[in-house]
Amino acid sequence: MGVLVGPGTPYITPEVLMSAPTGIDWDTVPDRRASPREKMAEVSNICLRGTGLIEGITNQVLRATVDTELFIGPDYRVTVQNQTGVGRIVLSRWPILAIVSGKMSASFQFPRVWQNIAANQMDIEKPPIGIFGAAQAADVPDGDQAILLAPGLVNWWQGRNGWRYSITYVNGWPHTSLTAAATAGSTTVQVDDVTGWAPSVYDPIDSVDGAAGIWYDGFKQEVSEVTSASTTAGPGTLTLATPLAWDHDPGTLFTTMSRTVMNATIDMCTSLALARGASATTVQSMSGGGSNTGGPIGVVELRKLATDAVHSYARVI
Repeated sequence: MGVLVGPGTPYITPEVLMSAPTGIDWDTVPDRRASPREKMAEVSNICLRGTGLIEGITNQVLRATVDTELFIGPDYRVTVQNQTGVGRIVLSRWPILAIVSGKMSASFQFPRVWQNIAANQMDIEKPPIGIFGAAQAADVPDGDQAILLAPGLVNWWQGRNGWRYSITYVNGWPHTSLTAAATAGSTTVQVDDVTGWAPSVYDPIDSVDGAAGIWYDGFKQEVSEVTSASTTAGPGTLTLATPLAWDHDPGTLFTTMSRTVMNATIDMCTSLALARGASATTVQSMSGGGSNTGGPIGVVELRKLATDAVHSYARVI
């Protein structure tokens, strides 16, 4: 299959979806008369739509992203501890993997006169607990969405909302796919998004190893840890700690994404396939045990399963 085209790699690829025990005859998508290329395109779109629905439930993008947020304080989301003078800013997305940069300006200054905040004057309040020292959070929701600032950076000298802050940070679970074939023995791969994969260069004191992800490629599934990336975000090259054991085609999924989120996305995509109408497919419900009767699972039940599964990944603020 060719490289998926969309706003980043969906949380599951067509290969992952069609390999899962969903009970769907994917050969009927969008219909039996469609060409193989048309069928794969529609399954790819189902993966993208299912991903979008999951993000709508969690109210945040779960794949790793680099984001810049603006705050005004001291106030509700920008506070200062009276005893120590340590400031605290509650960001929107979590888990926070790294703080890229920060700056501040007096609220009354137009245009803004920004003062850079030194990297060692900012810290993640609760970094995620990784797997074997890896950068990403484990398979359970972990980490926090707040950062701490050194004493004096948040203060009441100019009253409530006297300061404007701009914070750029990396958050989420590193998630990508190949944009070019990778061969066995390679230690570099071309991917559609390098965000969050490399060890943090923003905080050398507390930096950890790079992220460790899984290649979802059938019987060729394997694990790799990333040691560096060619850029901070977007398409680029990842360098692996150990050579690949297998060849992998373009579009192969490489991810740290929680299996809970991936399974919820499979359920959501299956519900989209089931919603096509009675004449569209020979499989209109999944066998397996409804909640009360032990009968088939339909669209509503699947979407409830997906919603319940990712509820704990939802954005709090």
